[in-house]
Amino acid sequence: MSVPSLTPAPSRGETRFILALFIGCLAFHFWAVGVGWGHKNLFGVEWRQAQTALTAHFIKAENNFSLAYPTPVLGKPWSIPMEFPLYQWTVVVVGKLTGLGLTKAGRAVSIACLYLCLPAIFLLLARWRVARAHRWLVLAVVLTCPLYIFYTRAFLIETMALMFALWFWVAYERGVAGRSFSWLAIAIVAGAGAGLVKVTTLMLYVLPMIFWSMRRLWANRSDGGWRTELAWMAGATLLPMLATGWWIHFADATKALNPLAHFLRSAAMRDFNLGTTATRLSGEYWALKGRIMAEDLTWLPAVGACASLAVVAGWRRGWEILLNGGLFIAALIIFPVLYAFHPYYYVANTMLLLLAMGLVLVALAETKHPRWLVVALVLLITGGQAGRYLDYYFPVQREAGEAGSGLTQALRALTRADDYLIIVGQDWNPMTPYYAQRRALMLRAGETEPVRLDAALAAMHGEKAGALLVTGPWENQPALLQRITALGLETKPLLVWRDISIFLPATRRAELLLYLELHRYHEVGLAPGVEFPPEQLSKTWLEVANIHLRNRYLFSAMQPRPVRFWSTFGPGLDERGGRPSFGAHPVTRLVFRLPAGKHQLRTVVELPLVSYISDAGADQRTDGVEIKLTALGAAETQSVLYTRLLDPLHRHSDRGPQSLTINFTLAQAGEVELFFGPGPHGRDTRDWITMGRLVID
Repeated sequence: MSVPSLTPAPSRGETRFILALFIGCLAFHFWAVGVGWGHKNLFGVEWRQAQTALTAHFIKAENNFSLAYPTPVLGKPWSIPMEFPLYQWTVVVVGKLTGLGLTKAGRAVSIACLYLCLPAIFLLLARWRVARAHRWLVLAVVLTCPLYIFYTRAFLIETMALMFALWFWVAYERGVAGRSFSWLAIAIVAGAGAGLVKVTTLMLYVLPMIFWSMRRLWANRSDGGWRTELAWMAGATLLPMLATGWWIHFADATKALNPLAHFLRSAAMRDFNLGTTATRLSGEYWALKGRIMAEDLTWLPAVGACASLAVVAGWRRGWEILLNGGLFIAALIIFPVLYAFHPYYYVANTMLLLLAMGLVLVALAETKHPRWLVVALVLLITGGQAGRYLDYYFPVQREAGEAGSGLTQALRALTRADDYLIIVGQDWNPMTPYYAQRRALMLRAGETEPVRLDAALAAMHGEKAGALLVTGPWENQPALLQRITALGLETKPLLVWRDISIFLPATRRAELLLYLELHRYHEVGLAPGVEFPPEQLSKTWLEVANIHLRNRYLFSAMQPRPVRFWSTFGPGLDERGGRPSFGAHPVTRLVFRLPAGKHQLRTVVELPLVSYISDAGADQRTDGVEIKLTALGAAETQSVLYTRLLDPLHRHSDRGPQSLTINFTLAQAGEVELFFGPGPHGRDTRDWITMGRLVID
């Protein structure tokens, strides 16, 4: 049933303007949440998004929809349930049904939940007798809020919890006031959803419901109607409260099974979650919250403008504005630590700030102030918020970043899917396990003491350690190093990434080094004292594509690169002075694969002065180098395309750099061989010929 407004309905022109504004703001929001849609990096409190995404990844990978769902960062058992996994389950199901990747599915669910908040706000405003057209104005303020663009696309439970909390608020009031069993059922479902998904969000939105309930009970105190009121209120809240309490008990019992999850149990987290008197009064914490409010939520001048307007016109909507503004501040007091360090927590209470701001604009629109002034202020608020998003969040959001780092890419390649990682020095930050897509035993500070370490490793019996990562000096982990051999890992690191040492399985050392010779990962290198095994590059025919990656650079100054080669002493490349110098000491054979048609080979060759100017006898000086280009035909037929003897000892014109230009034609696609051989006496003494950049067009 529609609740009549306290003021006359807006004019047709005003209604059209507000609807057009809402549609424009909705289109802007829809465009903005799609910026960077395909990026797999999780910008915005990345560690928390990675925790949620890691859970969803393993739910999908293991098809594990149990209540003790996997969050494999603290070893076995792999479950350390925080929130009820409704969001993660929904993401996995949506991903499967739509074919979206996990990251896109997570964003899609978050966005859908925010949009489902809008009708709840619309109905809530109706309870406050806001004219229908003016409700769209409040929604326009919500949609242009920078926070609700950036974090709406995050892989987080926040907008789902907010959606349930708002519907709980609306359904509770409508169910109790209207004696509606339908709304009562919605309140029960939404309240349970809010409590299970995120209890701190539920706690915040229960406050206005308590305030509203107290007013109703007081109003019905004299005629005994308060008993009926109380019965309906209990009917709407009892099951959500029981569901929330049951989940907290279940989550604690599951965490108790993990020897390293003691710090995550509700008793241990009480001061962190609910704060203390000291943290509520802490100037440092209020400074942190002040920075977040000034930078991350919305356009600060918009808040200031609404605060000023509230003094002028807000008396018309005074209690609603004060209620919502007060609840926004209340969250900062009730949860002083959470809101000091976690910007994403403001998804819960910023909606209340925006409701207060929107109601200020509604109050202004309900006055007799000039319409142009109202329009100008509305555009200032919504446009200012949109501009703040474009200036503050948009550059970050559009940045195409790699999913993870060279470290996590290397771990995915070098470890097996069923391996687990042992990680020291990263607390329980799940970013490395998530981007590596591996389970982990993360040892926090103090957890490497023998008693806790032995308990954690004992729980891992039957699992295979794929790698050990130690941040900082690895020698400072004596207890862990004493047990490393039993885990099958090397006693010294094989790789390093920044300040992280990486220990890998001892039995796979040769295999892993061979793989690393052919693949490179950003900032990942061999640990001090580790070297690649030498590769035989001389006196045998070798395919260039099959040699180690570190040796392919020897042919980097050749275009195209040869497909195979033979070298008596092995190829060499000197790049000093900025000019490549390829060592082509005889015998060197370079085979190139070319298409049919006309070609031109260009390069510069040279024998150094010391090779032919010497006090030693002639037999200790070069007798020249034969250079020959041959077309290799089918059935071992050959056709010599060019030949030359470079003999600086006997021909002064051959001294110094010699430009070499060879024009030739191939009737059909095939191979040509560039040959460097000894002079007429068959000696390779001091045949130290070098070749510069080679191009075959």
